[in-house]
Amino acid sequence: MEKYPTIVDKLYELKSTLPNEIFLRQPYGDIWKEFTYDDIITDALKMVSVLKTMGLKKGDHVGIYSKNCYQWIRTEIAIMLGGFVTVPFYASLTGDGLKEVITLSDIKLLFVGKIDNWDKTKTGIPEGLPIIRFAIEEQGAKVEAVEEWNELVKDMVPDNTNFRPELDDTWAIFYTSGTTGTPKGAVVPYAAPANLMEGQDAPYNSFNFKSPGKNTFLSYMPMNHIAEQILIVVCSIYNEGQVSFVESLYTFAKNLADVQPSVFLAVPNIWTKFQKGIMAKTPKLEAMLRIPKVAEQVKKKIRQSIGLDNTKLIISGASALSPATVEWFQKIGIYIQETYGMTEAMGIVIIQPMDDIRIGKSGKRLEEGQIRIDPVTDEIQVKNNWLFKEYYKEPELTKAVFTEDGFYKTGDTGELDEDDYLKVKGRVKDTFKTAKGKFVVPVPIENMFADNEFIEQICVVGHNLPQPIALVQLSERVKDMSFEDVKKNLQKTLEKVNDKLDLHEKINKLMIMKEKWTLENGFMTPTNKIKRNRIHDAYKNFFEKWYNDKNRIQMT
Repeated sequence: MEKYPTIVDKLYELKSTLPNEIFLRQPYGDIWKEFTYDDIITDALKMVSVLKTMGLKKGDHVGIYSKNCYQWIRTEIAIMLGGFVTVPFYASLTGDGLKEVITLSDIKLLFVGKIDNWDKTKTGIPEGLPIIRFAIEEQGAKVEAVEEWNELVKDMVPDNTNFRPELDDTWAIFYTSGTTGTPKGAVVPYAAPANLMEGQDAPYNSFNFKSPGKNTFLSYMPMNHIAEQILIVVCSIYNEGQVSFVESLYTFAKNLADVQPSVFLAVPNIWTKFQKGIMAKTPKLEAMLRIPKVAEQVKKKIRQSIGLDNTKLIISGASALSPATVEWFQKIGIYIQETYGMTEAMGIVIIQPMDDIRIGKSGKRLEEGQIRIDPVTDEIQVKNNWLFKEYYKEPELTKAVFTEDGFYKTGDTGELDEDDYLKVKGRVKDTFKTAKGKFVVPVPIENMFADNEFIEQICVVGHNLPQPIALVQLSERVKDMSFEDVKKNLQKTLEKVNDKLDLHEKINKLMIMKEKWTLENGFMTPTNKIKRNRIHDAYKNFFEKWYNDKNRIQMT
């Protein structure tokens, strides 16, 4: 194993060489509070002293439960510098969901910060678990009878142990969102981010982070998600970057426009909202783009208005973007590089190369990251030097997801073309067989409905039905519309999608679901993905009845 510097090595280097450089920026209305590398790392080392006086030992697990804020990264740095293991949790988890991951992870202490509802949350925190609260002015959780960070570190001397982890030491445990059941804890060693950032053929070397100018990031996606961890925490530390935070959902647009980050990551629904917002504000955009003398000015003004004019790396992940969306953004000079990855592979297996973006693909196979397609199941299998080590306390499950020659079985199906570009088709477990004996992969079909702004969520089902049907959650856009107008819109989209599908894939009908799918009722994950098994179990007894109804568009 190459001896690349760990993220802890990089932190000490930054404190020594760039102590007064601005590292983190937190907005409070129109005021940005700024913190240098020395501010953050010194404060973190004081907390290390606190944690050691509380009896924590090297390798102990420490949880973080908060929305995004500068205190999150400061806390994570303290956990690393103390030799402990970070276990981050979704801030949207409450009650039994939170209790499940806390119990699974064996944490010895929990940091709590910016959350919405302590009364719902505290029922999920085991009695007797030590809690330290961030000081977040008026935005922090109203946590009773616990210690507060600022009070604890006030008279504390920074720890001077100078802990340096080995590459094999555990850096963090990331729990999956539980799409298919119980969340799994991916154990990630320090070697994974080191290889990802410093390896000769690592994907992030192609991102030109070392080019002139400060790398600036905007943090707004859940901090415990692997994509935010890698692109915000790891990339900023390894590349001397500056991280600004979004204050709230309501200030997202303003904060993004103020920061104008050089690196930006979003998921498909964010790109869809950008597109709709731009089109609403610029109804004659298509016409203006056809006028050479006007087009470039219009494109630049749009990019500046949303905050993406200085961006040199624009990434989309989580699920595939529709080709039409990618093409639309390219027209205004925003070139989105789609990625494919998962928690177990540090969020990235491949990425679209900037100089050769192939619309409809998930990226190009890297020399370092090996990818192959199982000839029988079409499953994508991955082998590289930034994979996770194991699932925490799940030896049999760990064994089951690796092949004998060390490839990780992703559970996704896909195909590689002659130029080594990958197209992800769907999940192996999501594939179902119709009554006609034909196999259907639902995700690509669902993605074909993505351009319809009346549809918030869609789930294609059809096990043992003659043809698939689709269950639909309507968006807020339709709240003041008549059902007849909604039906006409959906009928048009259904016909358009079915024209592109093979005979056995054609959707028999759309079922509009009155029951909302939410995190609270178990239909959605914290990352806003549908739980197919939950949907199937809840409605399977109705599938045949719905299928046999004569109406193509129905409401339950």
